Amino acid sequence: MQVLPHPLLPALFSPGGALRAKALQGYLLSLAPAYAPYAPLPRVRLFVLSEKEWRAQLPYPYGLPFQHTGLEGLALYAPLTYPERLLHRLRGVLLPLGPPLGEIPAFLDLNLGHEYAHALQVAWGLRTRARWLDEFVANYLFLLGLRGERPELFQELLAWSRYLSRLSPEKRSLSAYERRRGNLESALWFQAHFTLKAAEVLEKDRDRLLKGFLAAAPLDRRKGHRLLLELYPDLKAWFAAFGLKGAPWGAPSPRPGP
Repeated sequence: MQVLPHPLLPALFSPGGALRAKALQGYLLSLAPAYAPYAPLPRVRLFVLSEKEWRAQLPYPYGLPFQHTGLEGLALYAPLTYPERLLHRLRGVLLPLGPPLGEIPAFLDLNLGHEYAHALQVAWGLRTRARWLDEFVANYLFLLGLRGERPELFQELLAWSRYLSRLSPEKRSLSAYERRRGNLESALWFQAHFTLKAAEVLEKDRDRLLKGFLAAAPLDRRKGHRLLLELYPDLKAWFAAFGLKGAPWGAPSPRPGP
């Protein structure tokens, strides 16, 4: 495997992936200045893998980018190319909405920044192990980075989120979302609504949520819930509207995957 070295974000890639790895590395590094004033930036390895090397190293289906925390530290994984079977599934989900706003692979690449936000959550002690809360905060962090450093992509993400929020998944319960019993349509719908609400929080108070969370870190499920509602009491009703049982003080969530 070849390497594009960098002290904060080295990129490791399969043969033929140099240009793609450089582009994705550059994109993530372009967000870093927005985060640097708040806490030390962690070292995160970016892997851009062919399907063969992905399957040899990882137990997850090839295609969707994700973040992983392991014995060797923080890592992000992205495919060398998006498999047609994944793109076909996504086109099918989006079909009722009319033509997508752009190329689907470009949208998936954009959301690699969301996975980078998850890595920051882990490094800064902000992961709570409540899936819905961690996803909401990751969207907030992602938007914070885009708004500060890539405003054109900030607007692009909001446009995609408004588009995806018009989906009509059968499962709209946060309890099902916590248990990962939804499907691709449900996941896209939830992420769209989380993004739009996080954008409202960001536009209202800029970095207040991040500063509050960092001051209280490390977080756990209960502390994260309590602090979020102290800062934004109206969010309790917003989350409860999704049908989370016992929101926000329910039983502990299942341990999330990467």
